[in-house]
Amino acid sequence: MINRNLLVTLLAGYVLLLANARAQADRIVLAPLASTLRANGIKLETLISPYRGNENFSWVQISTPQSIELEYNRWDLMGDNRLRDSFNIQYPVFSDFGSVPAVSIGVRDLLGTGVERQSFYIAAGRSIFLSDSQIKLWKEIKLTVGAGTGRFEGVFLGAALRLNCGVSFNAELYRYRPNYSIGIPIVRHLEAKAHSLNGQIYYGLTFQFGH
Repeated sequence: MINRNLLVTLLAGYVLLLANARAQADRIVLAPLASTLRANGIKLETLISPYRGNENFSWVQISTPQSIELEYNRWDLMGDNRLRDSFNIQYPVFSDFGSVPAVSIGVRDLLGTGVERQSFYIAAGRSIFLSDSQIKLWKEIKLTVGAGTGRFEGVFLGAALRLNCGVSFNAELYRYRPNYSIGIPIVRHLEAKAHSLNGQIYYGLTFQFGH
């Protein structure tokens, strides 16, 4: 089994090497979007619950020049004294282009060290065509539907929307429960977020390296 400390070190080093890359959304809320990070993309995210002690989530994501997404995910759960971290991979089969939807396959918790225990999935989705009037308000609208094994518990679906001002709204049905998020840009590359996960509120930050 791969040493977890070595894995984190390698991911952190790759982040530093790709610091000038540009990224885009890769997750609806918790469920995967059909599209992965752009080539050489980087995204750092953390969420903290103000109502459940020290319960929090964090992600470090990078993508290769082929847009294969590699992710380290850590879960610190209330009442759980064990370290719950996982290594995830998402592979883009098709990109969202013209009439062809984005399709990707992936696995969560590949090493079986987290909470999702080698859950495999497939996701498909596409960007919605915006009219001239809609494009004045919306920058993009993405829809995704997929299905997975294990902790995915079957079908998931959702939408990721972003206004031209940078504010984002995401909603999903994941593990047969609704999750929501709203993101507000603070400065370049940095976004404040609020999430509702299974009815529980979390606050956090997302940092994306880009041009």
